[in-house]
Amino acid sequence: MDTLVNEGFRKAPTHQERVFEAARLFKAGKSGADYFKQATLLEALSTSDFPVLLGQAFSKQAVTAQKDAVKEFEPLLVDITVDDFNRHKLVDLWSGDAFETVKQGEEYKGGTLSETELTHGNGKHGKSYGLTWELRRSRDFSALANFPKFLGNGSIKGQNNKVADLLVKDNGWNTALFGAVKTLAFTPENLDAAIKELAVRENHRGELVDVSDLVLVHGPALRTEVNRVLRSTELEMQVTDGSKVTKTRVQNPFSNVVTPLESRTVGQRLGSGQNTAWALVQGKSSDLPSIIRTLLSGEETVDIRVKRDQGASVGGGDLPVEAGSFNDDTIWFRGRDVYGIDPGFTTGVWASAGA
Repeated sequence: MDTLVNEGFRKAPTHQERVFEAARLFKAGKSGADYFKQATLLEALSTSDFPVLLGQAFSKQAVTAQKDAVKEFEPLLVDITVDDFNRHKLVDLWSGDAFETVKQGEEYKGGTLSETELTHGNGKHGKSYGLTWELRRSRDFSALANFPKFLGNGSIKGQNNKVADLLVKDNGWNTALFGAVKTLAFTPENLDAAIKELAVRENHRGELVDVSDLVLVHGPALRTEVNRVLRSTELEMQVTDGSKVTKTRVQNPFSNVVTPLESRTVGQRLGSGQNTAWALVQGKSSDLPSIIRTLLSGEETVDIRVKRDQGASVGGGDLPVEAGSFNDDTIWFRGRDVYGIDPGFTTGVWASAGA
């Protein structure tokens, strides 16, 4: 008699519901607090259908973990989706040509999409984890329960590292991205001067650089000073009138103009410089995006698979995945993520190592 016939992963009417029921049985039985549920889980793991349903449930959990992980740089990243692994010329979709006057009966003049010299593309990233036979026999299911979180968070950590590696090089701001790096302390006056410096630059279109969506990137060590400057209702700032310099309190001019982005990943790479270093980078809604993230169509989230190399029983019949590898009894799970991180337009970025 099949003792599992009345379990939810067998009798639920839809596939999605069976996946959900498999995850629920695993959660109920893995702790060992309910002996009956644990025994049911052990029996279910020996079947051919339960491990498949559970693997699909884990995949869904991994996508959730990926979304819940700390995505440090989302305010900076502009997504472009492509269909292959080739490098592509960046098309300036942000140019927005002005409409021209069209006379009566005259044809409309064609616009152009300019292809820039910038290139972007994606690459494959991932990790694999092995769950041993001994782990499963000891009924210690904690590693099995946590692996979707490992894979999901690993995906986001990998992306964070890629962006930080673009921003920081050799314990300082990357001059290939930022150009000349200043040595100005983070103060209201120096922040104001940096914004004004960006505002008078011309971009590759011959237009003034947009400074309405700037992100202030810094490490945790600068948090207190950044919060004081950006979050205060009023600031005491130097005002110059001819040769006379005075201090006066003014309404905070940076509200809704500069968004702080504190990054532990950046701070770690800056080393001792994290105490003073700060940078301005264009936000994702800017018409001059600083960082491009390239995604592969249909593969925008982490993909999880299990290795099927368990062989077959001597008595005949396939073995479930949970039986483990023919070679060493281990079950291998793999997470894969496809993306690329590339510099965009760099006219609108600015950086200082601090004083």
